[in-house]
Amino acid sequence: MRVPHIAIQSTDAHIGMKSNRPHPQIKQHNADLQIRQTHTGIIEISTKASELHIDQTQAFAESNLKTPLRLANEYHQSANGQVAEHIAKKRQQGDQMMKIENGYGAFARLAKVNSEKPQGQLQIVNMPRSVSSTKIHFEPAQVSFRVPNHQTDIKVNRREPDIHMPKWQTETYIKQKNSISFQAVGAAIDSSL
Repeated sequence: MRVPHIAIQSTDAHIGMKSNRPHPQIKQHNADLQIRQTHTGIIEISTKASELHIDQTQAFAESNLKTPLRLANEYHQSANGQVAEHIAKKRQQGDQMMKIENGYGAFARLAKVNSEKPQGQLQIVNMPRSVSSTKIHFEPAQVSFRVPNHQTDIKVNRREPDIHMPKWQTETYIKQKNSISFQAVGAAIDSSL
């Protein structure tokens, strides 16, 4: 015997999703940069000339190239010394002539000594006699620079970036509708009811 029953058949609903994800757009503008440098065009340069001092007074004096005043002073000093030597020599010779007790040969000896000329000596010398006779003093030149220092004026105006961020969108839709159906199986149904 067949028992009547109801057959139920159903289908699930399916939801579909469609996403739209556009990329962000970023645009960065160049910065507004202003640089200002003041140039004066003036550089001050000062120079102190070099100095060379050469003193050859002593070298000329050693070569007997002396100033008249120096020659006169040296002759005066030399003459004073020669006069003192001559007086001392004459006094000594007078003392020898007074002492008769030593014999009569004093006059002959003094005549012989006074008649002889001193023998000259030959010398080889350099003129000037030494290198240190010429005095050299040198002061080098000095160069100084003066450059005015002007600061650089830099101004930067920032420009914000343009950022465009579109919204992401997701659309939902019904891909398949749900359904349910009933069916009586194994029984006669009086549909007139």
